[in-house]
Amino acid sequence: MNEHRELLIAQIEEVRNDKSKTFLDACDIVQNRMALFFPEAKTIIESIREEYLAKAGKARTVYEHTTATSGANRVYWYMPPARLSGVWEQLKARMSDSGLAEAVDSIDESSDQVMVELAEPFLLGDKRRGLAVGNVQSGKTANYAAVISKAVDEGYKFIIVLSGLYKNLRRQTQGRLERDLGITQTSHDWHRLTALDGDIGTADLKNVGSAFNNKRVIAVVKKNSKRLEYLTKFLKAAGPKILEKTPILIIDDESDQATPDSSNEKSDSPTPINQHMRNIWDLVENGTYVGYTATPFANVFMDPEEEDGLYPADFMIPLPTSESYFGAEELFGLKNADTNAPDVIREIPKGELEFLMPRNNRENQTFAPQVTESLEKAIRWFIVGVAIRRLRGQMNQHSTMLLHTTHRTEAHFRLRDAVKLFLAKLEKEALDGDVSSFYDTFVSEVNKAAELYTGDDLAPTWPKVQEQIGAVLRTLTVAVDNGYADEFERLSYTGDRAKTLIVIGGSTLSRGLTLEGLFVSFFTRTSNTYDTLLQMGRWFGYRSEYEDLQRIWVSDGLDSDYRFLAQVEADLRIEISRLTASGQTPRQIGVRIKQHPGRLQITAKNKQKHAKKVAVDFEGFRLQTTALDVSSLEKLDRNQSAAEELLAGILAYKNASDAVSRHQPILFEGVPFAYIDKFLAEFKVHDKHNKLVLEAMEWTKEKLPETPWNVVIASGNGSDTFEFEGFEVRKPIRSVQKIKNEDEGLSLEVGAMMSGGDLILDLEILGRAGPKRESPLSNAQQFDLRATTAGGDGYGLLVLYPLSGNSLLPDREISLNKKILEEHSVSDGRQIPQVFGLGLVAPFDVDNVVKNKGVYFAVKPAYVDEVDEEYEVDIPNDDERDYEGDTV
Repeated sequence: MNEHRELLIAQIEEVRNDKSKTFLDACDIVQNRMALFFPEAKTIIESIREEYLAKAGKARTVYEHTTATSGANRVYWYMPPARLSGVWEQLKARMSDSGLAEAVDSIDESSDQVMVELAEPFLLGDKRRGLAVGNVQSGKTANYAAVISKAVDEGYKFIIVLSGLYKNLRRQTQGRLERDLGITQTSHDWHRLTALDGDIGTADLKNVGSAFNNKRVIAVVKKNSKRLEYLTKFLKAAGPKILEKTPILIIDDESDQATPDSSNEKSDSPTPINQHMRNIWDLVENGTYVGYTATPFANVFMDPEEEDGLYPADFMIPLPTSESYFGAEELFGLKNADTNAPDVIREIPKGELEFLMPRNNRENQTFAPQVTESLEKAIRWFIVGVAIRRLRGQMNQHSTMLLHTTHRTEAHFRLRDAVKLFLAKLEKEALDGDVSSFYDTFVSEVNKAAELYTGDDLAPTWPKVQEQIGAVLRTLTVAVDNGYADEFERLSYTGDRAKTLIVIGGSTLSRGLTLEGLFVSFFTRTSNTYDTLLQMGRWFGYRSEYEDLQRIWVSDGLDSDYRFLAQVEADLRIEISRLTASGQTPRQIGVRIKQHPGRLQITAKNKQKHAKKVAVDFEGFRLQTTALDVSSLEKLDRNQSAAEELLAGILAYKNASDAVSRHQPILFEGVPFAYIDKFLAEFKVHDKHNKLVLEAMEWTKEKLPETPWNVVIASGNGSDTFEFEGFEVRKPIRSVQKIKNEDEGLSLEVGAMMSGGDLILDLEILGRAGPKRESPLSNAQQFDLRATTAGGDGYGLLVLYPLSGNSLLPDREISLNKKILEEHSVSDGRQIPQVFGLGLVAPFDVDNVVKNKGVYFAVKPAYVDEVDEEYEVDIPNDDERDYEGDTV
């Protein structure tokens, strides 16, 4: 039976090679083809079809948790991998047999979240830009390897992976992807533009035709100007006719590094790497750009108005992390207020810093570092920890200690020499059979974080540990990883045997490169920006069955910096979730990031040039009900009653300048918040919006309960009118774009409820929006106006949209009212309750009554119906050979 199943799957996939055929179409074709001479095919194919539909149902729900483009561009093209023996299924099998076995389901689900956002392959002109936000050392590579495999199965033909600035990271990524995607020297279905031993080069320009000859193309390229220029030339040489038939997926690993334009505000042109990447994106006819990073601050601060830029205009996705991930929240005790932080943080005394790091470039030339008391403790604990891992059966796994004291490269070599001298003394003592100097370290540290251990081994004892120390010292090596280190002394985990390493470095170790088995970090290096500081924290990640051995030595103040950044990360994920829940895209509203109250800035100043101070928490937060629950007439009746009760209660606040029956929007000015709060407690919005509305109201009730609100009844172009207490407005028409029959009943979705100027609809009526202008105010300008005393004076805004029953559904053959009548089997004579949409803008704190609210920064896209000391200053020289062996 299994052989027959495999045969039928192969035939289904053969039919699916014709992109006009869906998976279900292919099932029907194969079933009809086999019906006469293999009757059992019907039963087998039916089981294959049911399996697919079960996955499809699961995949559909993913769309509800994303920020993908709404409206006409929102295409539900992706279903779960229908190629049952495709690249993803093979990768999934390999993961299931590896250390990722427990994470396979999570990787599958999170990569589906990215997949649903991708441009539909072979749909010319469909191009999308997005961002996937992970955590430092949290498995982003596994996620994008899964995305690549699924995208290839769906028809993407050209995979470009931009893998940071350094050749060691590029090589690591190349090797990882070749293994994950099953690419070998003899692979006939892949064309490699890059390989382990070389990046893209001049020779590739001679083989453009053969590269696209019914093959998938992969290129793992450094973000280096020359390499990106070669890639651009390669795409240009292919020509538009080939590119029109070639869906391209660009994965930008560490996308906040070098990708954003970090040129001076006065500069007329972007930075070279940014310009090269724009050029590449401009050549894409059909495809997707996905940035991956754990520190997206520079990405969300890019200019959202640049059509050729790489601002994540279409989607942002926070990648999930498993319970076993140790990040800043876990290590610094912020995940659970009821538990103490694990005892793994150690402070490096201030008095030691002068012996560990040069103060300036001049001192760098003569600096003579020393193994200080705290560094000695850290090294000794690392050796003891490796001994414990060996006793736990982990001697075939890599173990690493990170020494990160400065970005100045000369000091790395001098510190290496000092560490080697110290280790030589320990080795000599061990050869004499004396390891007693490790005893105090063992006793003082071994049980400090014992509660973190998830294995089932017995507690380590000194007699057994001391037996392993000599073997650890004999295999321990010291590596230096920076742009000036020789190849043989740089970080490498190649070879047949597990490595035990103390690695000393700076910039090259703080971006993307995985430090295998890292559990001891000694860290005096600092930075004044969130992203650089977070990226240095390579101790974050997974430490299965050696969680209790983690120790982090940091200089004074860094622990509090990381505690603050842990909250920033958590807030950022909430911001993106709010974006999703509100039905808005990054193109429509900026993501807010909290400013440190002290010395830290979010990212380099030249990467914040498009950002400005914005409101805190729900201050000025906008929500529009794009999803409408029409599952029962009773719900609609209750909502109509809630709206009419609100209007009856606030009649006294009706703006006196409003003429009766003029079919214009009606304003109620200065309404106390209590009326709004009561209304929103009784009016039931769709579940998609409910949590957000409740949170916004709770925030307002706590922070700004005395701030008045304006209420507006919107008008539109409908032929029908909404009348109440002597006034009437023409009902707004909204285009229904989706009909959903959920478990709870029928719901409808519109592309947008609020029109472009509705954020200041009340101010327009009051004449506070300024003189008439040729172009409407941008989203940012409208928010600014609401926040000024002369404009909105901080008032909240509630807009009621009594939707026209003549609004058309997607097929444009049936109206809203007729659909509701049809759904609930009601005769045409029945009066349909009024369907209301809502627009909501929370108040602004113009009088500064909210305490301890912090300061946030964001870019503000238009809504239409000091330099960092890292790579900005010193892009590394590219001394890697190209794939054909030429030096570039």
